Amino acid sequence: MNSIVIDTAFVVATMLVAIGIYGLLNSKNVIRVLLSSEIILNASILLLFSLSSLAGKSYTPLIFSVFAIGMALTEVVVAFASVILYYRQKGSLEVD
Repeated sequence: MNSIVIDTAFVVATMLVAIGIYGLLNSKNVIRVLLSSEIILNASILLLFSLSSLAGKSYTPLIFSVFAIGMALTEVVVAFASVILYYRQKGSLEVD
């Protein structure tokens, strides 16, 4: 893989992490907080995929990336259930 593509992936992942941290710090809505954490998780998965191209024929980063995607799916399901319970108890999705 071309080094320019890898550098671009690193820059995009860094920007995604910055956007996610900004969203975590400045939002009062539970759904926005969860989306911001998902943006950060997707940035880390992007970094893992780009690092796998640097590793050559090693499949370890790719396997770890697939595992991280599966964990992200599980996190989304649990977070969605938690948001539903939070809304039923509080009547609003605003963080206190």
